[in-house]
Amino acid sequence: MDLARHLNISTSAVSQMLNGKTAPDAAHLEKVFSLLNCSRNQIFIMRDLLAKIRSGVHELRSPLNDLLREARKARNLTYAGLSSLTSIATAELRAFESCSTALPSKEQMEKLSEALEIQGSVFQEEISRYMNVVQENTPCEVQEQQAGFAAVPKDVKSIPVVSGKSMLEFNPAFEDIKNFVWRQYEQIISNQALSSGDDEEVFAVNDAGNRFDPVLPGSALLHVTLKKYPENGDIVVVKLKNNDKLLLRTLQRRDNENVFSSFLEKESDEKTTIGDPRDIEWIRRILKIEIKDL
Repeated sequence: MDLARHLNISTSAVSQMLNGKTAPDAAHLEKVFSLLNCSRNQIFIMRDLLAKIRSGVHELRSPLNDLLREARKARNLTYAGLSSLTSIATAELRAFESCSTALPSKEQMEKLSEALEIQGSVFQEEISRYMNVVQENTPCEVQEQQAGFAAVPKDVKSIPVVSGKSMLEFNPAFEDIKNFVWRQYEQIISNQALSSGDDEEVFAVNDAGNRFDPVLPGSALLHVTLKKYPENGDIVVVKLKNNDKLLLRTLQRRDNENVFSSFLEKESDEKTTIGDPRDIEWIRRILKIEIKDL
């Protein structure tokens, strides 16, 4: 909706652009670059890429895309069928077959290798081929910038930061949470602030303290697990239907019911029972809460 308003076009036109069915014209492209605060190098790469796509010189596919697609079809598997075998969302499977920049994680590679009977070494070979192609087609000045990241340890991962307002609008019935987060993120931070034992996929929620319940002082940054469902005793962030706050609670399960108490762990706090799971739109485990701007 916001992009449609800024570009002064219909939401359906924006949807077609985002899904790759149409390409933005020059005027719209300038506005998009401005909204995204793209650097000169990023603008150069995007313009060059769009020119190659329009001329047919470049196709947004990689050898890995073709490998996965051919292996799935050879086994007569639908996306839904492969999803049930691997526990990978169908939206992610589609991206792995159609988007050259979508690469499966190590865990996803293992699941796909088993389901499609592909050796892990073949995966690594195709990914290496893809990275070589990217390197060959990346301008020298951008390669120099990327070289500066070589000193970053391999175990340091990027964490997308999403606003609390965006997460209030998230509906898991319509979109996978990972896709949503990477589509809506406002900035990227590293996971160096987390303990070495936290190896799960993580995203962060950043907003004013009054966006949460209970209200937090200043503003808050929540480090939240992306996929793993919380366990009994975990501190969680919960979105309930018809509620405009992100609830911060401690999860307790009793007789197949979700019982929430204040994450501040005060004995006097009343507990809220939500017996019908349909009242919960989504729930995720919180790894860390940072209070800022006091």
